[in-house]
Order: sequence, then C-alpha cells, then structure tokens
Amino acid sequence: MSKLKKFLVYVLPLLLWMAFIFPVWNRALGSSRIYDIFAGVFRWLVPHASARALGAAYIVFRKSLHFVEYGFLAFLFYRAFRGGRGPAWSRKAGALAAAAAIAYGFLDEFLQSFVPRRVGSPIDWAVDAAGILTVMTIVAAASRRKDRSGGGAAVLKRTFDVALSSLGLLLSAPLWIVISLAIRLEDRGRVFYAQDRVGLNGRTFRALKFRSMIEDAESGSGPVQATARDPRVTRAGRILRATAMDELPQLLNILKGDMSFVGPRALRPNEKEVNDGAAPVALADIPGYRERHAVRPGLTGLTQVFLPGETPRRKKFRYDLVYVRRRSFALDLRLIALSFWITFRGKWESREPKV
Repeated sequence: MSKLKKFLVYVLPLLLWMAFIFPVWNRALGSSRIYDIFAGVFRWLVPHASARALGAAYIVFRKSLHFVEYGFLAFLFYRAFRGGRGPAWSRKAGALAAAAAIAYGFLDEFLQSFVPRRVGSPIDWAVDAAGILTVMTIVAAASRRKDRSGGGAAVLKRTFDVALSSLGLLLSAPLWIVISLAIRLEDRGRVFYAQDRVGLNGRTFRALKFRSMIEDAESGSGPVQATARDPRVTRAGRILRATAMDELPQLLNILKGDMSFVGPRALRPNEKEVNDGAAPVALADIPGYRERHAVRPGLTGLTQVFLPGETPRRKKFRYDLVYVRRRSFALDLRLIALSFWITFRGKWESREPKV
C-alpha cells in the first residue's frame, strides 16, 4: 500500500473526526436548539416529569454522546498507529491510542474555556476517558476471540460496529418515536417484528425490524421475499422500505454482535425463491449459500447497494462471495457512504440502479 493510500485510509478519517469534535460537535451539543428538541421529545415521553428530571436526562444524553465520540476517536487513533499491520492486537499501539485520545480530550476541555458561555468540565473529560478505555478494552478482548472472519481486520470491524451502532441508536431515537406512531396509527398493529435469520457460521438469531407489512403477512405462503408493489406492504411500510428505516432496530443486533454494518444480507431459515412460472427453490440449494455465512450478515453490503431487490439469488450470492473474498475496512466505509446516499434518495426499493 502506497503512503498516499495509507494516509487516506488510516490518517485522514482520524484528522476529520478530530476536526469534527471540537468546532462542530461541541458547538452543536451546546446549542439551545438541540436542548429544545430533546426537551420536546422528553416531555412527550414523560409529560409529568419535573424540570430537574429533564435536566438530569439531558446531562445523561450529552455524557453518553461524549462517551461514544471519544471511544470512536480512540478506535481511529489505534487504526492510524497500526496502519493495517498485524498482529491483531498491539499493546504499544493500544496504549498510544488511549493516551493520544485522552490528551486530545484534555485539550478539548481546555480550549472550551476560551469559548463564550462555555466552560471545560473535568467530568466531561472523565467521561471521555471512560469511553476511550472501554473501546480499547473491547479491541483487546475481541482480538483474543477466535473469529473465522479473520484476524486483526475482524477486531477493527467489530470495534467500529460497536461504536457506530451505539452512536446511531442515540441519534436515531427521535425517529423511533415518529416511526412507531406512524405504524400504530395506520392499523393499530405491532410496531416491531422479530424474525429468525441465519448469521455467522450458519447460527440462527432473532433480527428485529419495524413492521412494514400487514399482520401475519406470511401465514399462507411461509418465508418469501417481498416483491415490487407487494400488497402485503402497508402505506407506512412502503416509505420505511424505500428508505431502509424499517431496519433501524437492527442496530441492536449489530451492537449485540449478531450482525455487522456491512456484509451479505441476513436470510430467513428455510426461505425459498419464487420466480414467475417456476417451482419455489430453497435458498440452501443455490450455490454460494453456505459460503456467504463465513462473515456476519450486514445491514448493507455489496449486493444490497449494487443490485435491485428482485435480482435472482444466484447472482446475489455471487456478489456476496465477491465481498467475502475482497472485504476491507475501506470497502466497508465506501458501502456505508453509498447506503446513506441511497437512503437520502429513497431508492432502496427501486428497480433502477441505486447509485
């Protein structure tokens, strides 16, 4: 790998995150608008809560974001110090990453003393340090686990998943409320829908989603993939599926370790492919089905981004195997960025190219 590519892959993300934390993130957290939005949501959830309870909840909310942002900073420092080299865990790089992130946290609090109406807080710095040490502990512990998906890259991928899913759960909390209300108001049915899915090494787990179809949609057909203009999909469900917001609860599956942000789509056990005029085919009988379980299933992936939903499974599985063979952290970042773009445009259910 050239020096320029190493800089772009390992150093530039760190520099951008460091630049983001102080001038952008801290200013946003200190904004009265953020507080007003939080207060509105909190009072809606707990209408009879006191002002003191609101203040305490907002403090917990802010400290949680501090914890996550500096944990992610430590992760990026570790990546920069390792530069893609093995082995999976380096005590020296881990110690340097933790020290550098803690020092930056101290500098952040010091610089805030020069910002009008802002005062650096030792408590904030302590929370930052706790997030840093927690992430470094996760990296060290994960490196000692036997993971068939591969060494140091798997450790970094898992750490990234934990940090980003934690941040995603915090930032998407208001969306959960809006989506839950939309589902309930349409048909008074369940908000969430849990399904068995096949994960790493063929292990089955329970995936959680916002319900986007009518109740008992598969009572007569069994596990069958949705088609274009599927009559089982609700009005709210069409919007959720077009933007992939129905899969927001799977951030919990990522945090738990059942899934990753990027990987092959998690399939149903005993799911069948139904083509027009042809007999149903069990997915387990299609070449590539078992090999794709060598990695954790993903919220997004090469297949999900570049192929329409109704593409035959045989072709989808070929794309999955390409990802399994060529997976890297840089590829994951690119696929995540493209996924946000598809969500923004509401193109997940499109038959045309999504990107």
